[in-house]
Amino acid sequence: MRFSHLASSKNSNFHSAEADGIRRVRKMQDPSNDITVVQQELEKLTGQEMVLRTDGWSELRTALAEWVNELIQHDLSELIRVLYRVDISENKLKFLLREKVGEDAALIIADLIIERQLQKIKTRQQFQQPPPENEEDRW
Repeated sequence: MRFSHLASSKNSNFHSAEADGIRRVRKMQDPSNDITVVQQELEKLTGQEMVLRTDGWSELRTALAEWVNELIQHDLSELIRVLYRVDISENKLKFLLREKVGEDAALIIADLIIERQLQKIKTRQQFQQPPPENEEDRW
């Protein structure tokens, strides 16, 4: 995966890009998706506590984007490892980076990570087995 063009840029499109990213994340949410579950998954991934304040999803997205930006600037190989670990589609990432030239790459990546974490949670919930009705059925 090539990330030579992942420079973080803050321009007039920043606020519209931020709103677009937050809308995409919120659209994926349903009542069964709890921000604390996503936060815990991201904390395991990053090894850092994601501090939430007023607008939970927005603050989580911002904290994750700051972490991603640090990796872009100082440890690109770690970012690539994380993206593979989270199972971010390389083709989707490349497409979004080409389509959203001038927008903050860290926010684009943060959106993809959150989106993927929400997909994983939804999949786990779909395939979750109910507990056995009696103790004899437990292993």
